[in-house]
Amino acid sequence: MSPKIRNSLIGVAVLALAIFSKVIMPTGKPHVVVRAERLFGPESFPFTNALLLTLIVDVVLILLAFAATKNLQLIPRGFQNMMEWLIESLYNTFREINRENVDRAFPLVGTIFFFVLFSNWLGLIPGVGSVGLCMVEETKHQGATIELHLAASRPVEGWIPAKAQAETKEGPQTCPEGKVFVPFFRSPSADLNVTFALALIVFCYIEYLGFQALGIGYLGKFFNFKEGFMGFVVGLLELISEFARILAFAFRLFGNIFAGEVVLVVMAFLIPLALPLPFYFFEVFVGLIQAFVFAVLTMAFISLAVTAHGGGHNEAHH
Repeated sequence: MSPKIRNSLIGVAVLALAIFSKVIMPTGKPHVVVRAERLFGPESFPFTNALLLTLIVDVVLILLAFAATKNLQLIPRGFQNMMEWLIESLYNTFREINRENVDRAFPLVGTIFFFVLFSNWLGLIPGVGSVGLCMVEETKHQGATIELHLAASRPVEGWIPAKAQAETKEGPQTCPEGKVFVPFFRSPSADLNVTFALALIVFCYIEYLGFQALGIGYLGKFFNFKEGFMGFVVGLLELISEFARILAFAFRLFGNIFAGEVVLVVMAFLIPLALPLPFYFFEVFVGLIQAFVFAVLTMAFISLAVTAHGGGHNEAHH
């Protein structure tokens, strides 16, 4: 069989699969919500689907740690060998960025890396974002605006997959009219609350290491009265950029992961089976890269924080 005929047959097979999947797997409108949705609890302190998956990620990481250290051997084998290789490779990468502070920072930065990585990857498991409840939609009027929120105490219609549950003039719908679909799980990285909390943790740790290394002189980076007016302005700009890192950390991770989930949802809506697969594997790669970038930037900012103004390092504090 010639390559031309083989490629033509592959194209026809993919097209047939796409048409067949659209016929046998009708889907409702894409479920895209920016904020994490409340499963239960009060509005002031809700238990959200992102929080539920966050707890699952924590349990998975704890179980992996126990499995890797349960029967420690001098010559590692099996799972212990794989985990030691992974952690050592990560450690060596961070040491190239910040050799002086890698021993202090690696426990936190490494933990954040694995947390973000598993948050990203578990968010791609089939069923996350597509299995949940049909819950009653309640409308509250507040002046000229209308606020929609979920009433967890109202009746629900059992768990459902994200497939056609009702037919309307607009086509298949996920839930009957008057109800909204609430998935059980949502990737923590697709919840701005989680990414903002991680950004705050990293920011506070960076500032702590900066003061620990340079003492009160650390403030001289931001309030520079020794180099004239321009030095003072540059210091203020550095202070603004220091706080801007919180938003940069939070929105970079949230934006990339949330955008990836939206792409997968839209692709699955257009052609359920064939079209999302390339994007799915791409998002697996993106999840790894985003976790790595978050950790690498943290190490780089730590290196900047512990370096005295002008490039000299204050060895007296070591």
